Amino acid sequence: MRKTTSTNYLNAQTLHGLCDAAYTLSILSGRWKLTLLVKLGEGNKRFSELKAQIPMITERVLALQLKELEKSGLLIKKESVIKSKVCSYELSPLGKSLDQVIQSLSDWGIANNLQPEL
Repeated sequence: MRKTTSTNYLNAQTLHGLCDAAYTLSILSGRWKLTLLVKLGEGNKRFSELKAQIPMITERVLALQLKELEKSGLLIKKESVIKSKVCSYELSPLGKSLDQVIQSLSDWGIANNLQPEL
């Protein structure tokens, strides 16, 4: 988290005021956030399920990205009523509102991906 008095933070705030698309990208930026949103778009998932579906992500990064998405209001962390403390994550209404945006990004990627298949 940046200090609210830093030049970097103030520049980002100014940019977000000038360009709504830049604000949107700042919320979605991060290597794993879009993938997490896609996976949660398939339905509620526990931390372990997300980790299993994205094996390349470390647990630390997964936890950080989920916290950032929760702080942005894009997902909801549902605490379990059972003592085992198993919780699940689901998209919030705000997160669900990104469905068309994510689909458009995916369509663009399919049409324009010039990278060789791995």
